[in-house]
Amino acid sequence: MKTSDFWWLSSSQRNKYKYTKFGHHRPISDDEDPGSVNWDKNIRSIDELENWRDRFQNTNVYRALKIASTSSGVEVIIGPFLVDIDNANEDLEDALVVTRRTFHLLHNELKVDINSLRIFFTGHKGFNFEIRPQALDIQGSINDQIRKSADVLHQITEALRGKESWRTQNQVSDAGTVVDQIYGDRYSGYRLKHPYIRLHGSLNMWISSDRETKTRMKIELTIGELNILPATEISSKAEKLAI
Repeated sequence: MKTSDFWWLSSSQRNKYKYTKFGHHRPISDDEDPGSVNWDKNIRSIDELENWRDRFQNTNVYRALKIASTSSGVEVIIGPFLVDIDNANEDLEDALVVTRRTFHLLHNELKVDINSLRIFFTGHKGFNFEIRPQALDIQGSINDQIRKSADVLHQITEALRGKESWRTQNQVSDAGTVVDQIYGDRYSGYRLKHPYIRLHGSLNMWISSDRETKTRMKIELTIGELNILPATEISSKAEKLAI
């Protein structure tokens, strides 16, 4: 089993939390709901993850953010803490600028150690940060974890917005880059609005606006790559790895 998808678990947590759900969807266009993930009906052991990849040719495959201690879903944790940065117009340069700003915010303002985070290009519209929940003091009951996660993500979003007043509350740049509000808020209710995460090193396949089917791989970036590489080079690398 590849453990990279569960890198954020401590040794004791890895021995305890072993059950989650897997999902998959067909290639979709940008005007379709990305929440249309088809979930396996059963809660399965994380040891079955590689079989799930193989079943769908490692394409558009997901796991739930919730991981349970038993197959009946008892005692749940969520993770990693996820910052999902997207640009609907596929302006990856702008999304990359926001991602760089987010890294400096996480490291310099929130004091997240670089060993407690990982950075990914999703293969399509943006970038993800995965962060150990412990690094942000996210713990407690499942409701406490979601509420704390929502509060931290709101803090990050507001810091990126600064004094600007864009049309939507999660927009963080003039070019329309947004931070997906995964954990809800006090107005809409604290809940996992985005309850899944795309598997590491998997293929992201979608239907473009010109109705072509395109594929890129979700790839991890080093901090050096994040700060130096242009978005065109990152995208090109993800496209080549998908061939």
